Amino acid sequence: MKTLDSWRVSKWSAAKLLFPATVALGCLSALLDGLSLRHWPGLASAACAAAYCAIGMIDYRALDLRGRRLRCAAYFAAQTLLLAAMLYLSRMDGQAWLCVMPLAAVSVLLLAPWTAAAAVALLYAGTVGLTGYFYGSRAVVPNALSLFPAFGFVALFTRVAIREAEARQRAEDLAEELETLAVIQERNRLAREIHDSLGHFLTTIQVQLEAARTIHAAAPDRALAAVAKAEGLAREALAEVRRSVGALYADRGVPPLPSRLGELVAAADGGGPAISLEVLGAVRPLSPAVEHAIFRAAQEGLTNVRKHAQARTAGLALDFGDPRRIVFCVSDDGRGAAGRAPGHGLAGLADRIGQLGGSVATDTPAGGGFILRIEIPA
Repeated sequence: MKTLDSWRVSKWSAAKLLFPATVALGCLSALLDGLSLRHWPGLASAACAAAYCAIGMIDYRALDLRGRRLRCAAYFAAQTLLLAAMLYLSRMDGQAWLCVMPLAAVSVLLLAPWTAAAAVALLYAGTVGLTGYFYGSRAVVPNALSLFPAFGFVALFTRVAIREAEARQRAEDLAEELETLAVIQERNRLAREIHDSLGHFLTTIQVQLEAARTIHAAAPDRALAAVAKAEGLAREALAEVRRSVGALYADRGVPPLPSRLGELVAAADGGGPAISLEVLGAVRPLSPAVEHAIFRAAQEGLTNVRKHAQARTAGLALDFGDPRRIVFCVSDDGRGAAGRAPGHGLAGLADRIGQLGGSVATDTPAGGGFILRIEIPA
């Protein structure tokens, strides 16, 4: 993940390209002055400007300035001395004062806000003071008024750029977090799909194979039929897992919900409790997400009945009577809530139904048994 410091480094690498352009104005003025007048202060001023520019061009990552107080202080001390020497030797001729601006911007970039404000104020005061030193006290006020907007603009613009960088970095961090959460959500969805579908099929296959083992001596034909049904269920389970992983359970080519529930009941025939299906009200089309959630609820409910309930009969009820919602129930005559060991199935089912705005409720009637009731707006 990118950090604000890395953003500042990249922006600094781009911004430092403007550094020599700004300093060049002052350097050129001092150099031309030194060459035309052929005196050493002008040449020395140009040399200081070149050193000042060269140090400024060094990426502060290489200098490791952030978090290193002594190293940062040495950097600013060297740059300030070179800048002061350049301005003094050039006698503030021409546009030499522009060389102060890059150091003011770097101060705002690298230092804490109050420290940066103090550094910019000192640079401003020093520049105005040198102007008064060379051109007299009458030049102080006019130059102070003309330089103040320039220093203020550089400081504020740099500060605004930093805040914009922070806001952009926060937005990038949030986008990455959202992407990570989306990946986790999709992973959890696939895990829930595999648990709901594969768990149901494996339980049904286990029941069929246990029935085949029990009756194979007395009724070999029925045992072979149970094995064949288990084989078919294994193939169907594999296809269901592939559909879940590929998220291919959309509404294309999927039979109506009552038909799918009927196939689910028929697949469970031949072992375990007797299971029935009841459809109440006029059947109406539902959204693929609602149908899929109800089908998974039926699988989870029947799996729990076979594994825990020790029931003789179980029933599925699909109620279309209320036009504003769909109600689905799985009930059995087993040993009730005591037979329901805690697991991931019901928790995942509640999460799935909750995402559709529905609710999941369980109940143990006084006479025994267990009821799983689901309501979904539809």
